[in-house]
Amino acid sequence: MTLHVGTGQTQTAVSLMPRNLDDCVREMALVEQKQAAIDILEWRLDYWQTPATLLTAGHQIAACKHPVILTLRTTHDGGLSDPTDYLDRYTALLSAQIGDVVDIEWSLPEAVRKAVSVLARANGYQVLLSHHDLKTTPDNLTLQKQLAAMHATHPDMLKLATTAQSNEDTTRLMAITQSFTHDHTTPLITMAMSEFGLASRIFGGQFGSAVSFGYLEHPSAPGQLPIEQLKGLLTMHQN
Repeated sequence: MTLHVGTGQTQTAVSLMPRNLDDCVREMALVEQKQAAIDILEWRLDYWQTPATLLTAGHQIAACKHPVILTLRTTHDGGLSDPTDYLDRYTALLSAQIGDVVDIEWSLPEAVRKAVSVLARANGYQVLLSHHDLKTTPDNLTLQKQLAAMHATHPDMLKLATTAQSNEDTTRLMAITQSFTHDHTTPLITMAMSEFGLASRIFGGQFGSAVSFGYLEHPSAPGQLPIEQLKGLLTMHQN
């Protein structure tokens, strides 16, 4: 299914992080219990440890009622995967057309980004181009140049996550988000990680961020809230 974001209402996403089929069954049961609070699922493929059952899990996840983002997060961007086999690890799922959106990391070599993007689009996926700064929130000019460079490659949506060292960092990121979304129609997802960045997860939508990430069991990034709490706060502040 097509993921429609950036329509004025912040959507909620949770990251599934199963290592095997037992984990997958447990997490999908939690999704069923909490589905009223969830709009989007992100499947963090870098946690998966049993390659032989990957497609079985994929069909179980794809059978849910929510759009699914496939994410293979590398160590450079805070995940577990080695970038050298990035394309190979995506190929089986994309060829089976499991999921709806493919997350591609900006930090990868351009040739790898292009190869995954071509494969994704050939199989009917939307492309989400992402970048994560695990240490800082750069100065405003650097953030603007980062978004401009990513936008120039024509993804379907963008994601920019930084690490807030202060409340001012979070304020700057939300201002950059507002400026970008005022000038472009490409949906943008932003968040400032860390406790200083909590406001970006709750109020980011008011500045144009299309999606906010919460968690089912354990946070997949610093500063995340439980998905039901996040949904409640977003609903409170958007109504």
